[in-house]
Amino acid sequence: MKKLLLFAALVLTLPLMAQDEEWRWSQSIQQSTSGYYSPDAYPDVKAIRTPQSIAEVIAALPAFPSVENIYCEEAKDKALRATYIPFEKALNAALLQNGKRSQETDRQMKSFGDKQQKVNEKAMEQYNANVNAGLMPSQDEIMQLYMSGEIKQNMSDAQMMDVMASKFASKWGVSKQEYLKIINMAQSNPKGCENYLKSNHPDLYKRLYTTNAAYGNTNVHPDDPRDAQFARISDQITEVESQLNEVLGVYSGAVRENVQKLNDLRAQMDADWKTCSEAKQIDAIAEALEKRLDAWYPTIKVVGDVPFPAWWTAERKKMNGLVDQWNRRWAAKWIKDSQAGDAQLRSLMKRAAELETENEALGKQGSQENFQYLMNKKRMSSIFAYLPQVTSSFNEAFGFPCREHVEETGGIVREK
Repeated sequence: MKKLLLFAALVLTLPLMAQDEEWRWSQSIQQSTSGYYSPDAYPDVKAIRTPQSIAEVIAALPAFPSVENIYCEEAKDKALRATYIPFEKALNAALLQNGKRSQETDRQMKSFGDKQQKVNEKAMEQYNANVNAGLMPSQDEIMQLYMSGEIKQNMSDAQMMDVMASKFASKWGVSKQEYLKIINMAQSNPKGCENYLKSNHPDLYKRLYTTNAAYGNTNVHPDDPRDAQFARISDQITEVESQLNEVLGVYSGAVRENVQKLNDLRAQMDADWKTCSEAKQIDAIAEALEKRLDAWYPTIKVVGDVPFPAWWTAERKKMNGLVDQWNRRWAAKWIKDSQAGDAQLRSLMKRAAELETENEALGKQGSQENFQYLMNKKRMSSIFAYLPQVTSSFNEAFGFPCREHVEETGGIVREK
């Protein structure tokens, strides 16, 4: 219980007020100075489960603060403790984990690249061996076809192969038609092609086998059927990245503009409080309370702690009701001016979450040692790092400079 000396109470409630005709009791009600919130200021609040993906972050993302979350200090503290601080702490932990996942993806990509480099070197050795054995055209021979115009840039694969067959079937000792048949069979039915060569072209089979037996399969992941889907996801990630950069650019400008808007709004609030009906009603209640207290003080017969009467508490509650009424009215305007870009950022992050989920599901359908899958994963880690931008405007909202409540309980200490 707040205790006041009888003399101090009288000084605060009567003589000093009369010294300045412009001074009003409502002017003693202070504005909140809480400003931006920090998870470090709430060491006793525990985080929610750490999100493991963009999708989990978006699923746990709180709604933008409402009027009821910010209209008074008590409401702010309750909302922050129950919702926003637990999420913010979890997001901070998720960002640390995302950094580690990104590093692991880098390691996997390097490992893949090292393997592919060795494979490429082996493939080049195999190609040169086939050229030397007269089984494949050399790079110079292929270049001559381009230079002569026999192979053109806009040709289809089938058209290019037809030109190649005309020029190089003789290397195999077969006709153009047979060359194309063997090539197509090798692509569609490798085992059947091997049996066909054994039966119909044993000499060619021996040449091919002798030259290529030492090399085996030269592809890390030959003809992965998911590659086209990974590429499509990559294209859509590019679209999200482009839109995200655009929105964040606009958002940054909007934030700077909003800072000025909120500063202007704060000035409007200060001016309004001096003339608003709520402040006038509070002053009237305070004046009436002073008179009742004047009549009550002489009736005190006890010495020591004396609580204020129940009617004093009831009237102070009325004051706080008027404070809340004014706060809510201005909180609605404050939220409107602090909500820049929130909906757009949420929408883009939701789309990124969908692509992340699709990429991971596709990655589980085969080997995850796929370069395009890993590249998509790496780019998702970069988008993940933008997630704090989605919650930055929460801070603006919780910085609402609400008028603080007055004490609703109290009393005096009466001395002899």
